[in-house]
Amino acid sequence: MKKALIGLAATAVAAIATFGASPAGAQQAATITLLHGIPGATVDVAVNGQVVIPNFAPGATQDLSSFAGQTLTNVEVRTAGSTTVVIGPIPSLAVPASGNVTVVAHLTETGTPTLTPFVNDVSPTPAGQGRLTVRHTAAAPAVDIVVGTARPITNLSNPNEAKLTLPAGPLSGAKIAPTGGAPIADVPAVNIEAGKNLIVYAVGSLSGNTFTYLTQSITTGEAGSLPDTGAESLPLALVGALVAGAGIFMVASTRARRTA
Repeated sequence: MKKALIGLAATAVAAIATFGASPAGAQQAATITLLHGIPGATVDVAVNGQVVIPNFAPGATQDLSSFAGQTLTNVEVRTAGSTTVVIGPIPSLAVPASGNVTVVAHLTETGTPTLTPFVNDVSPTPAGQGRLTVRHTAAAPAVDIVVGTARPITNLSNPNEAKLTLPAGPLSGAKIAPTGGAPIADVPAVNIEAGKNLIVYAVGSLSGNTFTYLTQSITTGEAGSLPDTGAESLPLALVGALVAGAGIFMVASTRARRTA
């Protein structure tokens, strides 16, 4: 288990390195959110020996934007309420300096904990329309999204996304199905807002009965706007080790999840 956790931390460092450098001449501020969709445990996160995120509980999200462009040192994840270090210290970790990025702690198709960074599409949408982004980050096979007899999204596999531009208004009656197969679960009703990118994450595990959805809404055309994150009704949890791997983003403030 310890070897797996250390490997996960290394994966996180590699993921952040991908987004850590700012393009030459980049001017926009960074918006960085850490979103969790994995069963796990409550942990404390420390930077330079000081606990900055105590009792980091299942289902929580982190707004990391205020640390954009900074380098954090000696990051540790500890069992909550103790000095027992799960992973670390990670000597030096850089926070991206620009862009709108969500890093998702989730399960691979086969159920292995991992971290995947997604660049959020904040390009403007046509008047009266919004964007729907569906991200497959669950321990489940590739899927289709079924609406009536249509399949507007097909063969979406973990960890990929699909995007649709739709008229503003409620969207209900969608179902999820294995690629080419019959529907197996309902997709929660959502409301498409003009000028917003509504991101729906499939998270958890089908076989582990933790499969559910998280949502995130981002204003389009405003790269620096803060995401509004929320979870559907089924409870989710964190894996403490993933939080450790994501320590590159450590911040002192926690944004509470709200029910979508």
